[in-house]
Amino acid sequence: MPQKKKKKAVLSKSTFIKGLQCPKALYLYKNRYFLRDPVSPEQRAKFNRGTIVGVYARDLFPGGVDASPKTHFQMAQSVEKTAALIEEGQTDVIYEAAFSFEDVVVALDILYRENGQWKGMEVKSSRKISDTYRWDAALQYYVISGSGLELKDFSIAYINKDYVRQGDINIHNLFITESLLSHVKKLKHETGEKISQLKEVAALKKSPDIPIGTQCHSPYPCEFIGHCWKKIPRDSVLKLQGIPGEQKFEWHHQGLQSAGQVYDQLENPADFQKQMESIEKGETVADKGLLTQFMTENPGREKIYQSAYFAPVVPLFDQTSPYQHLPFAVFSTPVEHFNPQAHLVKPGMFPAKEITGQLAQINQEADTIWVFDASYEKSILEFLRQFVPDQSELIQNFISKLKDMGQAFEKGYVIKPSFIQPDTPEKILQHLGQEPQELPPKIIIPQQADALYQKLWRLEEVEEKHEGVNGLTTYVVNRGENLFRLFKLLKTLSV
Repeated sequence: MPQKKKKKAVLSKSTFIKGLQCPKALYLYKNRYFLRDPVSPEQRAKFNRGTIVGVYARDLFPGGVDASPKTHFQMAQSVEKTAALIEEGQTDVIYEAAFSFEDVVVALDILYRENGQWKGMEVKSSRKISDTYRWDAALQYYVISGSGLELKDFSIAYINKDYVRQGDINIHNLFITESLLSHVKKLKHETGEKISQLKEVAALKKSPDIPIGTQCHSPYPCEFIGHCWKKIPRDSVLKLQGIPGEQKFEWHHQGLQSAGQVYDQLENPADFQKQMESIEKGETVADKGLLTQFMTENPGREKIYQSAYFAPVVPLFDQTSPYQHLPFAVFSTPVEHFNPQAHLVKPGMFPAKEITGQLAQINQEADTIWVFDASYEKSILEFLRQFVPDQSELIQNFISKLKDMGQAFEKGYVIKPSFIQPDTPEKILQHLGQEPQELPPKIIIPQQADALYQKLWRLEEVEEKHEGVNGLTTYVVNRGENLFRLFKLLKTLSV
């Protein structure tokens, strides 16, 4: 007898959340997937971090059975495996338990049984519960209860930001568990209605007519911005910075699509004069007087400095907390010519004393220390100071010399037309038409460097570890060179 073909689910957790943010994004994902923007390295890093935390949280309920499918396209098998495990009663804990109801499929991080009653837990890598997570929980509860399994409780486990490691990791203190049972029960009817609405959207013959708006970036950057924003004019009002997004979209939808058209409606139009000029010309505009003053007001020996950090979710050292940023490498070069000095802390070592030694040398050789994002560098140094109190004066002196070249952009000395302000030297160089030094293929953002450095702690294979160290060293030096190139570009723009 031929096997009946399994019906493919219409919605999942991710597509449900996508549809709540923008129904048009859901339609395009289901029907015009090829229009999707490439997944950014930053987004991939977030996915990987969530996966790691989810696996680690299994220690809250150890010894369970993993019901994960081999691939995302085999969720039906996972649903069947979960049902069999529940029916057989051979285990009290199931990881990635899958359920299907009304053409919606979900996978729960941890399904566990206490006193003969099943409870559900979803694990998040964040340090608080967002509205998106609440809707995520509401969908899971709706599908699980609808499939026939009554849950005694449904909770979310998230990272305890106040946890401080003392000796061995206390897994139950690392996570905060919060019950959302009453919340998801109240949302049950509304969740069913939203599911029906979104399934109708997915089945439409053409894309719903939904204009661009703040939903394009909130709560997550939409993966169809490249498609939906392709007809935005070069001098769009949406490029104006320092104005609430709601106001800019209101002007845009009123037909005031050019930045110049709203000049008279601005509260302080003179403050936006340079921005207007930059947007209308489609090129960078520099206030040479202010920029020259900014670049030359600190005489003396100048160096460029940059740190590279790692921020483990699970603290690796005593007295540290989840996501605590620690430097694993520092870079410096004189501003006159590129002469890189980079130091990478050996994986497995606490960096405080080793990094402080590097700071002492740089501090001795410079009167002004140029960085990008001084507040961030300062926060890392301030934390480091807690572990080397005998070097407190050195670190304070080092901090007092920091000068942030990013302020040239924040204060409007250099203005560039942009929808979103670039936030790294590499992105700024590209935006200004410059070619940044290429970074290693698999280490192009700080999060990837962070993940690799943490991986090196666990590696025992010498050749692979050596390759990783070389890759990170190249990353640190090349990022430092991009900061050097940005400094030189600012100097050029100031004359």
